[in-house]
Amino acid sequence: MLKIVIDTNLWIRALLGGPVTMPVLNAWKAKKFQVVVSQPLLDELDEVWQRPRLRKHIRAEDAEGLLERLRRRGLTVTISTVPPHCRDPKDHPVLATAIDGHADAIVSGDGDLRADDELRKKMTVYGVEIWGIDTLLTKIS
Repeated sequence: MLKIVIDTNLWIRALLGGPVTMPVLNAWKAKKFQVVVSQPLLDELDEVWQRPRLRKHIRAEDAEGLLERLRRRGLTVTISTVPPHCRDPKDHPVLATAIDGHADAIVSGDGDLRADDELRKKMTVYGVEIWGIDTLLTKIS
């Protein structure tokens, strides 16, 4: 089974009811892949959904339910690796979670993360690829 780190931006899209992310949620619920998480990623998701501009569009019970499912069903890892340098230091926890969780891929809606060819090359050393949603859906179909 594929082990996947889902970037916070995609969880937020799912909480906002984004139709593009629904197939990913459904596939996870159907156990077509394992989600890898870490405490820093859970903390980030909990912080981001509560930002005023998002909170008015996201129901608390939906966000809290997702966080609880991630805690229960996600493969939780402790981060110990210093990841390769990337353009946005805020992405370091995502990269470290993937490395320490021996994930197959990071799935992100962050175009900058996916477009960083140097980072992509460095992450393959750890066996981690960086995908968009479409690639994940193709791999699990």
